[in-house]
Amino acid sequence: MIWTLLPGAVFLADGCLKKKAEEELKENEQIPVCKGHIVLRKCHNRGVAGGGFADSTKKVEILTFFLLSGLWARLGALAGRRKCKAKKLGLALTIGGGMSNWYDRHKRGYVTDYVSFRFGPEKFRRLVFNVSDFCIFFGIALLTAISCRESR
Repeated sequence: MIWTLLPGAVFLADGCLKKKAEEELKENEQIPVCKGHIVLRKCHNRGVAGGGFADSTKKVEILTFFLLSGLWARLGALAGRRKCKAKKLGLALTIGGGMSNWYDRHKRGYVTDYVSFRFGPEKFRRLVFNVSDFCIFFGIALLTAISCRESR
């Protein structure tokens, strides 16, 4: 049951944060937090992570819909298994983050991002993320680690 609720919780939490960013952050405004290591700033991303495929928003939306459908099917197939908690967690986080970003793209034509980091390589510093991005990243990393461990 929790595995079907977790994607909804991620979707709602990130939706609330995106709404707050839209309402309270001005365009090009940067608010440093955590001693300046993290910056809150609003960015409208029409593409995928890093802004790629910005000219193919509709195609990205459709592809994302089908990928999410497959992930939901996989999560449903694991529903009765007790020993697959890590897989279910990875799928649930990826689905929740993907749904939130898909919804933004579908309703607005872009995804609202609002967090940047001020450490690491310059390329990394230019990126802007949202909570959904972190959930997708962590979910995929977890699924990859499980897959690598199972293939030994």
